[in-house]
Amino acid sequence: MRGRRRNFRTAIAAAAAVLVAVAGCTLGDPEAAGGAGGAGGGGGGGGGQGTVIVSTGTLPSLNPQIVVSPSVNEVAGTMLETLVVMRDDYEVVPRLAHDWEFSDDGLSVTLHLEEGVTWHDGEPFTSEDVKFNVEEVMQYQSYGAGLVEVVDSVETPDEHTVVVHLTEEYGPFMQTLTSQYMLPKHLYEGTDIMTNPANRAPVGTGPFVFETFREAEEVTVTANPDYWGGQIQADRIVFPIMTDTNAGTLALLAGELDMGGAGQGMMEQIQADPDLEVSTAGVLPQQFIFTMNADVPELADPEVRRLVYAAADRQQISETVLPDNSEVPTSVFPEAMAWAADPEVDYREEFAYDVEAINAGLDEAGYPRGEDGIRFSLRVHFMSPLSEVRAAAEVMKSSMAEVGIDLRLVGEETNVFTEHVYTDRDFDTAIVWSTLGTDPSIGLTRWFSCNPEKDAAENPSGVCDETMQSSIDAAMQSTDQEERAQHFRDMQARAGEVMISAPLVFLLPQSVYNTTRWTGLGGDELVGIDWTEVAPVG
Repeated sequence: MRGRRRNFRTAIAAAAAVLVAVAGCTLGDPEAAGGAGGAGGGGGGGGGQGTVIVSTGTLPSLNPQIVVSPSVNEVAGTMLETLVVMRDDYEVVPRLAHDWEFSDDGLSVTLHLEEGVTWHDGEPFTSEDVKFNVEEVMQYQSYGAGLVEVVDSVETPDEHTVVVHLTEEYGPFMQTLTSQYMLPKHLYEGTDIMTNPANRAPVGTGPFVFETFREAEEVTVTANPDYWGGQIQADRIVFPIMTDTNAGTLALLAGELDMGGAGQGMMEQIQADPDLEVSTAGVLPQQFIFTMNADVPELADPEVRRLVYAAADRQQISETVLPDNSEVPTSVFPEAMAWAADPEVDYREEFAYDVEAINAGLDEAGYPRGEDGIRFSLRVHFMSPLSEVRAAAEVMKSSMAEVGIDLRLVGEETNVFTEHVYTDRDFDTAIVWSTLGTDPSIGLTRWFSCNPEKDAAENPSGVCDETMQSSIDAAMQSTDQEERAQHFRDMQARAGEVMISAPLVFLLPQSVYNTTRWTGLGGDELVGIDWTEVAPVG
């Protein structure tokens, strides 16, 4: 199971490219859906009394192990399940594995599986399925590939026990499992996993069973009468594929959808509708991260990069672009990951938008204003389909003009953006709407790690700081949270000094629910929906 470092990095890059591509097409926020299933309400949109209508985005596949996409997770997560799931406070809780324990040296993890679980075709779910997924499937999923790299062997002492032996400690072991959907060994073994027909017609253990997939139109699933987790009161879910934010919002306002997302520009109308509820429960934070190319002459000096970051008015971005669901960063870690952060660090003070101080710093750095008042010009690249990111860039253009920096907006389609920022590194600065992952080691740190291969959705700055990399590696290789926290704090301190990337805002994706037909939607702390808790109103 060794020697997969390159596979891991390649998988991360490919998955991230798919993620950002699909994010531009999904309804509303690119990650409004969680990983453990969709949600909605019954009745509307032409469905029957027990039908739930949930809008979703582009679906290149229904296998979240080979395509990382919020929309794929949302739809496939009603059929496929993970061994454990995550709460929105980052606590890992049971799903197909009801208990687990680590050996004293952290090199073995024993998973105890639920009994009486069957696949939708009637075959039993056993430890052999888990072993197959660890050995053959997880390598294709971005976060799973990193775990597989340190797996030495997998034992199955009985049908409901799995023991995973590691070559070294792996800090985010359980967090990684929250994103690993179990696939049936009896359908995938001996096949090409990437092209298996079950990728478009999943057979899982979850609360709903696949019914139909009409390309670019909709996916339909029906309730699993034999669901091991409890009774499902919704008969059916229909996922209409909607790639236009405004159309999706209008469908919500018309009562045609039971769950969806809405662009910030129409949130006022949503909030004014008494039948609709906006929720951020059951989601993990995301960020708008600002990254800089250190090979650009004006950005070669870390002190200048620090001043450029300070010149981005993050408070104004939060208040005007994402007023209801964002926070101004105090560090590279959001509040939900406070355990990893140094509480003494506060970016709001250290990198305050203080026009006088920034002007003085740029003068001292050797960049006086010219006759036109401009010190230097920089391009800021972003993905043009993401209107909120464009709005953030416009705020930055204005705030940077106050200190003599001419910021030129470059909106690009996803593939062009990826080529310019990651492959060719033909950029000055960029804004990326990014997931933070289920643990700092498998989401956040990629913006600070060395990236000599120029993989997509990782540090594109050209800077490989060995001090910072050492802290990142040490946090990955420990299962003791306090020990990991100290390594993250060391990384955080160095990140502020080097300043290659830093968050502009942290945000929580917003989902919109129709409250007139179903209860139990949007109020759960689990990432995703517990369908055993969803019931008709009244």
